[in-house]
Amino acid sequence: MMGTVANTKRRHALFGAAGLLAAGLIGAGLISAADEASAQKQRFDPNRAVRLSPTMPADVDPAIRADLLKRGEILLAHRLFERQQWAAFIALNWPMDAKGRPRQRLGERGQPQWTGWIETYQVFKPDGSAPDPWGGATRSLPLADSVQLPVADTTDAARLPAVSNRNARVLHNRSSTRKLNVADEVNQAFSFAIWDQNGSPVHYESLINRVQYDFIVKNGLYEAGGLAAYLAKVGKLKLPAGRFADNRLGAVELKLAWRVLDPAKDDFNRYLTQPAYVAAAGAGAPRWTPVTVGLVGFHIAQKTETAPQWIWSTFEHVDNVAVDRLARIRTADGSRRALRPSFNDPDCEWCPVNVPIQAGADGKRRTQITRMVPISRETAALNARMRDSLAKAGSKLQYYEMVGTQWPVDPASPPETGAAFPGAVANMSGGKPLPTYLANTVMETFAQVGNAPANEQPRSVSTSTRPVFGTGSCMGCHASSPYDFSWIMTKAQPKPRAKP
Repeated sequence: MMGTVANTKRRHALFGAAGLLAAGLIGAGLISAADEASAQKQRFDPNRAVRLSPTMPADVDPAIRADLLKRGEILLAHRLFERQQWAAFIALNWPMDAKGRPRQRLGERGQPQWTGWIETYQVFKPDGSAPDPWGGATRSLPLADSVQLPVADTTDAARLPAVSNRNARVLHNRSSTRKLNVADEVNQAFSFAIWDQNGSPVHYESLINRVQYDFIVKNGLYEAGGLAAYLAKVGKLKLPAGRFADNRLGAVELKLAWRVLDPAKDDFNRYLTQPAYVAAAGAGAPRWTPVTVGLVGFHIAQKTETAPQWIWSTFEHVDNVAVDRLARIRTADGSRRALRPSFNDPDCEWCPVNVPIQAGADGKRRTQITRMVPISRETAALNARMRDSLAKAGSKLQYYEMVGTQWPVDPASPPETGAAFPGAVANMSGGKPLPTYLANTVMETFAQVGNAPANEQPRSVSTSTRPVFGTGSCMGCHASSPYDFSWIMTKAQPKPRAKP
């Protein structure tokens, strides 16, 4: 019996609660409930910095989640999801070598892991044709207003990769529903464009992982006719869900926001940078113009078994809307200057915030942005630990912070609409999201509404006229999609009809 107990303790140390449940040791009475709770507490330390790893976690531990919710520890359960998404953010941005393998250390040089994923415009073509192959060295280019833009000359000093090379970003309209168009190629989803304090517009792009790509290609969902046929056959689209047990990833979607960096005003060492091409107007037709961009916003949407309404998280650059103005930076051209927010002028306290803006006297637009819902103290504390850990690792990710993570507390709870109050405001998606709201300042700028009648809030499903506070909600917005919370599936276009 002593040998059995010793072996059990070794298994307990090796596998933790999930492994013991799978092995049947808890159910067989060899591990007590107290031992089980102790093991979970050891494995889940809410105050410890998340381990730096290139492996993206497929889900939270369902056993720990269930135990925390059973005990009413809702904030600790929330921390479980926050830690899982911090781990995902780190893994997605882990540097890779030329062969696509993770570097040994996070601070090493290399393309972020997500750059090996595929752009949604490469999957959903304007003519409904087959997507680009996964992992190709080159790619097709997006059309702007149904016109292929001329390819820019890349022989300048920037020495960027060719515009068709996958190692350069090709940035254009990233609206969730609108077609590509040069006139609105910088618009936010369902909304308007924003400009930084240098007067440059923000650009967006979206990508999907291999799991979702394979599912779309296998079932012909990249074309409107194929999508309709699939729905007629199965009734409802259900994208693959990630599983914790064997860390099997499900569908994952990313949306990124970039600002064009100015070497005379910006410190490139504070940003995750990428060579990029933007569709810029000039003499004659617009062209793909080479620039260097810095990451300012990062959305992760992850379908998992514990979260059929998906896990949603969003990250921002720490300089987006507020900074320590006593701090000084060294710009890319070598000069020294005071650190300034990228999307807020602190010297203009009276400027209207989070609204479309007209051009100033110099002909440039500068959007005044502020955060309507502050980052919670608990999340800020975790961010501080993570930024310290990332700084020690020598990673530029030290200049990013989690705004928040949203997840369904009760996935079986149905959506609420109409006169239900506050359900039609707080649970319009179903699943009872926590927190109710989640908005990125540079990706949902104009969704930060504030006080207004419930039936006048963005994407409202409430008939109540009672005043409520409202701002963006990932689950609330994506619940409106008919395709399993995924707006990118609405991009599927029909193939042209054959001429008689």
